[in-house]
Amino acid sequence: RAFPPAAREALSASIRETTGGSPAARLGAFIRAQTGARSLDAQEGSDPDAILSRAEAAVNDGDLATALVEIEALPDAGRAALSRWSGRAETRLAATSALADFAAAHTSN
Repeated sequence: RAFPPAAREALSASIRETTGGSPAARLGAFIRAQTGARSLDAQEGSDPDAILSRAEAAVNDGDLATALVEIEALPDAGRAALSRWSGRAETRLAATSALADFAAAHTSN
């Protein structure tokens, strides 16, 4: 549930960081950042919107590890905007792994 709002913030931050200097590019970036419009289906490509669309698809599939890998391709500002979410996802992955290790150790004895 926490990913979509964090992704909107990350997209806005990424757009601001990577927008070219032309007036048209700045206007387009401003409109996109203000609306929070982003792709909801997984998209090909290396732009922040495509990266976030694939990360969200992975989250929706329960694959936090893949989502975290996708997020690493974002510009610094985008990664920073997702840092709280990423930290929580990493904690969940570590807890899930520890629980699986514990269960495996106790079922083999």
